[in-house]
Amino acid sequence: MSNTRNLLELFNNKVFRIPDYQRGYSWEDKQLSELWDDLDEINNEMKPHYTGTIFLEESKPLAEEEWLTSKFFNIIDGQQRLTTIIILIFEFLKQTDNGYCDMSKNELYDLFIAKKSLSKIAEVYKFSYQATNQNYNYLLKEIYEKEKTVIEMDRENFYTHNLSYAKDFFKKKIMELDNNQKEILFKKIISCLIFDERIIEKDLDVQAVFETMNNRGKPLTTLEKLKNRLIYLNERLDHHKDDKKVLRKKINDAWGIVYSSLAKNPNDVLDEDAFLSAHLSLYKKPQQGNVFSEKSAEDKLFQMFCNKPEKYNEETMNYVKINDYITSLSDLAPVWYEIHNNSDLRRNILLLNGSKEVKILLSALMLRKLNMSELNTILMLIENVFFRNSIPGMWILDIEYHSAEKARDIYNGENLSDFITFLEDKNKSPINQQSVVDGFKGLFTYVTGNKGFHRWWGLKYFLFQYEEFLRIKFKETIERMPISVFYDTQIEHIMPQKPWEFWNNETEEYLSKFSDERKDHALKVLLNSLGNLTILLHKNQPLGNKSWEYKREWFNTGSYNEYEISKNDYWDFSAIRKRGENMLEFLCNKINKDFKLEEELVKQILFNTDYIIKRVYE
Repeated sequence: MSNTRNLLELFNNKVFRIPDYQRGYSWEDKQLSELWDDLDEINNEMKPHYTGTIFLEESKPLAEEEWLTSKFFNIIDGQQRLTTIIILIFEFLKQTDNGYCDMSKNELYDLFIAKKSLSKIAEVYKFSYQATNQNYNYLLKEIYEKEKTVIEMDRENFYTHNLSYAKDFFKKKIMELDNNQKEILFKKIISCLIFDERIIEKDLDVQAVFETMNNRGKPLTTLEKLKNRLIYLNERLDHHKDDKKVLRKKINDAWGIVYSSLAKNPNDVLDEDAFLSAHLSLYKKPQQGNVFSEKSAEDKLFQMFCNKPEKYNEETMNYVKINDYITSLSDLAPVWYEIHNNSDLRRNILLLNGSKEVKILLSALMLRKLNMSELNTILMLIENVFFRNSIPGMWILDIEYHSAEKARDIYNGENLSDFITFLEDKNKSPINQQSVVDGFKGLFTYVTGNKGFHRWWGLKYFLFQYEEFLRIKFKETIERMPISVFYDTQIEHIMPQKPWEFWNNETEEYLSKFSDERKDHALKVLLNSLGNLTILLHKNQPLGNKSWEYKREWFNTGSYNEYEISKNDYWDFSAIRKRGENMLEFLCNKINKDFKLEEELVKQILFNTDYIIKRVYE
């Protein structure tokens, strides 16, 4: 059944609920601005403006809502638009004492926001989430400003952030209007916005309808479609209706945990498809590759959960299959959030290798619910293996392959002592010193792009580790360059790559040792040697080609790397050589306290060729 209606007609004698299987509020500045511009473009003749189709499913009120004679509906499609418009109307009502369009403020509140009983005690919100939805109380307290509503801790997420943003957006817009402009715009909202209202017939499957729909501007995600596929399949199971009711609640609860976990950090909402593919990579071994890609995961999930999974060599659809999957998925979600939002060794490991394979390895370990001592023992072994693996010439394993395989073994109950033995063996594997030398020397052979140690992909992580070593060496307690700012830093040359303007004194003696045709190469080796590289915050970029005197003064109050550098009276080849040797000594100790590079090999690592070494060390 289809009818076109404006908001006055749409809300007359109706109560709307957003079902628990719907995603949260996802509109952001772009969509809000577009709606505001649409309203502004409606001319003062108040011509109708088509706003889209609203799909509704008739539902029943809760027991405490039965006193209200209005009809109740679930919003199957259109919740983003209606949520936005109701927030807009609420903000309009806050900024008036008298109301709009010949209707009192109380009349408008009753029509669009909440209907009170004769006693004024009971209250039914005309538009809200279902009471079981995780964001229900947030909507009441923060958007509708119902002060005595209790919000559970950690309930703020990406979706609640968007709700608050929309509220502030419209509050500011309305405050800029005079009373006449408010009156005109409010009339446009309730009279000119036209919706095509469609009531889904009772003999249609609501979940099947929802699965084939796209909300305006933002298509349904795989996670959303999967949830509704599971609810749909549950209804087709040959089970008692009470069992189906229990399983449906479990599905909704599981998705509540998933949505809440992925959106828990509003500043870094975790990707749904990446999460689904990571979980499936733990749950099921792919036929090809180490893990499922996001596309292959989507394909496999809808093969696993379809009317006839047997034709894809998947287990027959049954209650246990669905229950096991959703339980596993919801168990992983909080762990997945913690993997991406932690400040311990797990973060360090991901800085060394942030692949999906490594993330599922860490997830599998956390799902075993080890105490922190047991977990840290394993994490320290992993970190050391991964760090050793970052060193040129010292590759000891295929991290992606082994991480994925070990993750599934651990997830399926492997004895962790076997995994610990595997890590210990890798950490004890013999080191071929010449291979390490050749690996580092190979960094200098590139014709274009970065040269020398600047090409070592593990260098930034190493410099942060060296920073912590220096902090302890200087007996300091305060971190000047914590690893939490890893992505806010970049690797910089101390003696600049073009040391012509202010660095003649520092380079003169060094370059005098080489023939004219070899000076350019010798200088590039020096500039890209380990000792001449450090980490700086992006804001310190203006240091660039400044003189040593200028840089030294700046470094004196910087990180411990910078402070150590500033202790040199001059920054020349001797200072670069000495710092590089100290850093290589730390590198060896981090790899293994018993590991030590031979002196001649240290020289080759730092200065590449015998031709340069003889002149630097003579």
